[in-house]
Amino acid sequence: MNVNIMEHEVTMAEAAELLEYYTETFNPFTGRYHTPMLWGTYGIGKTDILHQLAKRKNRKVIVFMTNIREPVDMRGIPVTDPATKTTVWYIPSELPQVERDGEEGYLFLDEVNSGGQQMMAVVMQLVLTGTIGDYTLPKGWRIVAAGNRVKDKAAAIRMPTALRGRFSHIYCKPDLDSWVDWATTAGVAPELIAFLRFKRDFLHVPMVGDQNAAPSPRTWVASSTHVNAPKKHRLRLMAGHVGDAHAAEFDGFIDLYRSIGTLENIAKDPDSAPLPSDPSVRYATMTGLARITDRKNFANVIKYAKRLNHRESEILVVHDATLLQPKLKETSAYGDWAVNNQDLTIQA
Repeated sequence: MNVNIMEHEVTMAEAAELLEYYTETFNPFTGRYHTPMLWGTYGIGKTDILHQLAKRKNRKVIVFMTNIREPVDMRGIPVTDPATKTTVWYIPSELPQVERDGEEGYLFLDEVNSGGQQMMAVVMQLVLTGTIGDYTLPKGWRIVAAGNRVKDKAAAIRMPTALRGRFSHIYCKPDLDSWVDWATTAGVAPELIAFLRFKRDFLHVPMVGDQNAAPSPRTWVASSTHVNAPKKHRLRLMAGHVGDAHAAEFDGFIDLYRSIGTLENIAKDPDSAPLPSDPSVRYATMTGLARITDRKNFANVIKYAKRLNHRESEILVVHDATLLQPKLKETSAYGDWAVNNQDLTIQA
């Protein structure tokens, strides 16, 4: 029977939950925590979800890039002991040490299937037993690995089955909803969030031919740092991250976004503020309003959103505003809105 692993792809939000579950589950048969391997195309946030988990757990992450290392970098250097006439190994100092790094943490083996067969052979022992030569991984430390798939053409090579069988595999896919939640709380430019909400298929577009730049969650975030660059350079700066075609559309959207007018005026006078007719401007307006919402103007923001007669827009601005400021859920404005949208709040 042929099994298609793509059936098991999960969103980045789901991947984060699986990652935490694996790394918090102790396997009594091995005496160690499970070792997850994050699979997915480049630039979708595999590394980020581990760092976010470590921050929540108040644990350190030590990153070991296997694709730029040699086996000796992990195994250690052999030196002779004249007294015993034997060889001993000097252990690499960057491997986790309780005295320096704490009792718990994550050893992150990044690009694990891009480092060559010899490097993967060295990793094999560490993943299986938690030891390598004279070194033993501290009991409270977890190993997490990540790599690209061969089909992504990102310098990955096929992993030996003996090593594959020692991981708990998580197949990640880019998804806009997970990214938007992260981007909203991380302070990513609202122009980009609104743009990708309107152009959902643009979140990740694989490179083709000799293309040097293409959209991915990582490159979009990089391009968004140029939204306030001088107009004469903005398009070219963004194109250096996501390519000419997609940068051109984003550049035009930024101008459209800024044509809305003053968001503060909308929040002050929701009854007479003009209503956007273009769907892209509507997304931009709701995304921008969420950024300036507070306890004083929350009711006005909701009132304006209702005037759009577009429920998705209403849900969007309430979702983003409460994501940024959870205490808004304690206001009477939110209480009234929740009563009128019980089908949504009950499901949540």
